[in-house]
Amino acid sequence: MKKIVIALLISIIVITGLTFGAAWFMYGRNPDVFLPYTRINGIYVAGLTASEAEEKLSQSVKDRNFRFIYEDRSYSVSMKSLNFDHSAEPALESRTIIDPVRSLFRIRKDYKIPMNPVSSDEFLDDIKALPFCDNKGKEKTRDAYVDLSDTSFRVVKEQIGTEVDPERVRDIAFAKISDCQYTAKLTQDDIVRLPEITENSKELKERLEYCRDNLSFEIELVTDGYPTMIKPEDLDKMADYSGDKPKLKKKKIEKFATKYASGYNEYNEDYRFITHSGRNISVKGVNYGKVLDKAALISDLKKALKKQKSKQIETSWAQTTYSGGTNIGNSYIEISIDAQHVWCYKNGNLVVDCDCVTGAPGHDTSKGLFIIQYVTGPTTLRGYNGDGTKYESPVNCFMPFYGGQGLHGSGGWRSKWGGSIYKTNGSHGCVNCPDKAAKKMADTVGYGYPVVIY
Repeated sequence: MKKIVIALLISIIVITGLTFGAAWFMYGRNPDVFLPYTRINGIYVAGLTASEAEEKLSQSVKDRNFRFIYEDRSYSVSMKSLNFDHSAEPALESRTIIDPVRSLFRIRKDYKIPMNPVSSDEFLDDIKALPFCDNKGKEKTRDAYVDLSDTSFRVVKEQIGTEVDPERVRDIAFAKISDCQYTAKLTQDDIVRLPEITENSKELKERLEYCRDNLSFEIELVTDGYPTMIKPEDLDKMADYSGDKPKLKKKKIEKFATKYASGYNEYNEDYRFITHSGRNISVKGVNYGKVLDKAALISDLKKALKKQKSKQIETSWAQTTYSGGTNIGNSYIEISIDAQHVWCYKNGNLVVDCDCVTGAPGHDTSKGLFIIQYVTGPTTLRGYNGDGTKYESPVNCFMPFYGGQGLHGSGGWRSKWGGSIYKTNGSHGCVNCPDKAAKKMADTVGYGYPVVIY
């Protein structure tokens, strides 16, 4: 009996050895490839290296569509643009001495590895194109914020809208794909855009503290007796107080000053005017009108922002209407191009009444409402003729009103004015007058004097 048991044991050992030997001979000699009957994520990978298996796994996913189910409707997105961060090495390295025997007896071995998708702009764009991701007409989600309309600094709670966040939809798909699933059932709560800042978030608490510490001072602007308090939200835009000293934002300050000034400027507007002949016309105020001194306002704002103390700033005017009102008044120079004539009024009284010569065709005298920019005595006007040659014209006075154009005497080279002279022998845009009339106007007018040309 003992001999029989020993013989059986020897037989078992021999058979086992032969089995392992045969299994090793057939399948175990190459540890760098997967054994027969091996699957990863349901994909057959026998005889493949780890990198070859990874490529096959990637392609198997790329060939599929991902399906979304939302509100009982199905939507598909291609996965061909996706790449994956995955590794088959752990599965290959987990092979044991038993596995060749398993393969010998055709026993299947299954592995599961995560297929982590790498972000793809194309995949995200395809999701954005899905009908349920169309946010037209949907309510936007709003972050919690500090209300800077006044110095109470009220915290306004976040609000979740109905707009869809395509990136949340993508992330849901990626989580499913990583787990080798290719369908996701969505609800609105799954995909709605969430606020990034909530009323209890650290960022908002820090923001509230910053506002209370740095934006509690008040700057009041006063223009023509009308006070305007600058809101904390504007103070916040014009300077950064997070450092040891305020860091002024010059462009933001200039933008604020420009916007503020535009509310008071009366510039480039239309004015009603009664001509010498009694005709009621409309003239455009080209450089005529009230203009706030923006440079002074910017300078005052910078000083106040640096000090961070409450202050009242009286604004000033860089230019006002000559009459001090909102119209042209009764002191002005009137020029009719058709009549080639000039009338100069002072406090409603006619001071000068003379013919003139205006700009020749191609050098037309500008029409509109202008101001005298300055007045000089005798000077020489220099420029270029139409043929490129230079000219030098001595005049007894000069009263520029726009772009180099002005009124001046021309007795040195003209003996006649008015009529149709300007059509064949006109000026380069200036208004030529007899010397005596030009001199009387120069003695009458000054900076800002209205000039109406029609």
